[in-house]
Amino acid sequence: MTTRADFTRRVWRTALLTVGLLAALIFGIVVLVGGDWIPGAIIVAASLVGLASQVPIIARLCNGAAPPPRHGTPTG
Repeated sequence: MTTRADFTRRVWRTALLTVGLLAALIFGIVVLVGGDWIPGAIIVAASLVGLASQVPIIARLCNGAAPPPRHGTPTG
């Protein structure tokens, strides 16, 4: 079972990577609109592949049970 710190680290890493890939996708679209077809297509394709690989990780983090709170920590 994962610890709370490990779970939090995985969530942050996934969130930052996803935001970075979304920024790359937007940048690639801007490059495509600017008329540079080859670099824009490469950037868009790479960011889409990266985002597609993040989908199962996000689903696993969302569907998996979070680790229980530490002993002695109020829950509500």
